[in-house]
Amino acid sequence: MSVPIVLASASPRRKELLERIGFTVKSVPADVDESPMEGETADNYVKRLARAKTLATVERLKQTLYPKERVVNSQLDQPLRWVLGADTAVVMEDNNILGKPKDPDDEGLMLEALSGRVHTVMTGFCLYDMHKNKEGLQAVTTLVRMKRLTPNELDRYVASGEGLDKAGGYAIQGVGAYIVDSINGSYTNVVGLPLAQVVEMMQEMGAEDILPF
Repeated sequence: MSVPIVLASASPRRKELLERIGFTVKSVPADVDESPMEGETADNYVKRLARAKTLATVERLKQTLYPKERVVNSQLDQPLRWVLGADTAVVMEDNNILGKPKDPDDEGLMLEALSGRVHTVMTGFCLYDMHKNKEGLQAVTTLVRMKRLTPNELDRYVASGEGLDKAGGYAIQGVGAYIVDSINGSYTNVVGLPLAQVVEMMQEMGAEDILPF
C-alpha cells in the first residue's frame, strides 16, 4: 500500500494534479487568514500562507494522531510523514494581489483589469517532513497573457460561475482556457501547483516513500 502525502488544502485541483502523476493524496485542509499584510510582496505573501497552511495541518495531525507526550519524539515511525501546503495568487503591476473574487461583480472587475494584459501567477508551496521536523519553501511564477475580452465574452464567462473560487477569477484548466492567449512558465503552476518544482523538492528532501516513480 502506497504512503500518502498529506495535502494541507481543500483544493480539488491540487489534489487532482498530484493524483494524475501517481501520488496517493490525503486532504487535511487548513483554515488560515489569507489577508495580505500591509506592504507585503507577492512572493512573501504566497510563501507565508503556504507555510502557515502546512504548519497548521502538521499541528492538527500531531494533536489528532499522536499523544502529546510522544510528539516530541521525531524518531517515531509515523504513518503520515510528508505534508504539502500551497497558495496561489494572481499579481498585477505594482504588486496588486488578486485573490478569489467576493462575488460575480468582483470577478467581472478582475477580468476587466486582466483583459488584454500580462499578469503573474505565483504559487508558494511548503513541504514538511514530520519525521525530521524540517521544511522546504519555494515560490514559482508564471507569466500569463489574457486575450482582450469583449463585453459579451466577459459576461458569459462570469455567468458560467467557474471563476468564483479561483484567484484572479478564472480557471485555465476549464472553460477559462479560451480566454488565455499565452503563458510563459509552468502550466500546472497556473492551475495551482507547480509539479516539476514540487517533485524536485521532494527528491531533495528524501521523500522516496511517496514518490510514485
